[in-house]
Amino acid sequence: MHIAQLSLTNVRSFRRLDVDLTPGLHVVTGPNGSGKSNLLESIALLATARSLRTSNDVDLIAWEALRDDPLPGARLAARVQSRAEGNVQLEVTISARPATTPDAPVTASRRFRVNGVARRASDLIGRLRVVLFSAEDLAIIEGAPATRRRYLDITISQIDPGYVRALQRYQRVLQQRNSLLRRIQEHRSQPAELDFWDEELSQTGAVLLTARHRVLRALHAGASQRYEALSTRAEQLEVVHRPGVPPELAASLDATPAEVASRLLAALVESRRRDALTGTTRYGPHRDDVAFLVGGHTAASAASRGELRGMALALRLAEVTLSTEATGDPPVLLLDDVLSELDAERRQRVLAAAFEVDQVVITSPDPDRPARSELSAAHRYRVADGALVPVEP
Repeated sequence: MHIAQLSLTNVRSFRRLDVDLTPGLHVVTGPNGSGKSNLLESIALLATARSLRTSNDVDLIAWEALRDDPLPGARLAARVQSRAEGNVQLEVTISARPATTPDAPVTASRRFRVNGVARRASDLIGRLRVVLFSAEDLAIIEGAPATRRRYLDITISQIDPGYVRALQRYQRVLQQRNSLLRRIQEHRSQPAELDFWDEELSQTGAVLLTARHRVLRALHAGASQRYEALSTRAEQLEVVHRPGVPPELAASLDATPAEVASRLLAALVESRRRDALTGTTRYGPHRDDVAFLVGGHTAASAASRGELRGMALALRLAEVTLSTEATGDPPVLLLDDVLSELDAERRQRVLAAAFEVDQVVITSPDPDRPARSELSAAHRYRVADGALVPVEP
């Protein structure tokens, strides 16, 4: 899989960018703040239908467009060549809405197209698959549980269309169930009204739980093996699923989704009284977490910053293998200014992974790193005034 063409209009620092890309290695250099990360963020958004750096779509629109254009908006488009589908044209447009009052914040809406036809976000996800290495990866290990759930959702959604649909449905149903719980708490609804929502939540929740359990088992095997090669420590890295369900259900996630759904439904029904008191749903994948352990201890407290970076690196390398094995087509690899932070051995491990995929985009603030001796066949560019300028060998 590779991106053959990329087009950005009014996307952050890029007022207009059109670039043809080939399979292979692409190195993009430029000073900090020049737009290198914006480029990789745009590619990742075309893959996942969401920004990995902001939850506010307006932030993606170039400031000049917001200031000067009467109807400001941004457009991201790519032609992707994949082994399964051949050529696929992907497009995301972001349109700012006029503020309703002078003090109201500007909001935006997104629209998606696949091969020129309007589609839902779920139809876009997975048409382009990416694995993005960045300095923020440490947050997966030492950040909040919500960060780890978001990482899982992005990773699995790219390889499992059914997961995307179940996740969207689960989030809507959970919101409805919690709203009903608050009405029950206020004596404005009856507990029997939970029957429908509990059934829906258990069905979609089972899909999420079993998929996460399966994927985390694969990521554990891959990451522990990669970390052993990257680290000088004798202890093994463990990546452990901590499901937000009762222990007896957590121990049975190898069962079929139907069996897991039945057990989750029983847990939801049993917890209704407690849920009504708090106005929130106690059990379900929205309570999941992932533990990263070294020698049986929590990695965030037992490991150094360098070791944590090695764990995050091992996790991403395992993700490359997972994506390739699940689809038969390797993902596009995005390396956002991470090589300069690695020692020579870890840098070589990452570069070795680059040769396992069809296309790699590497950003760096240093025009001489990675050195030409390390990547002699790479196409090189520098970011200048919102453009990618080819650098001659």
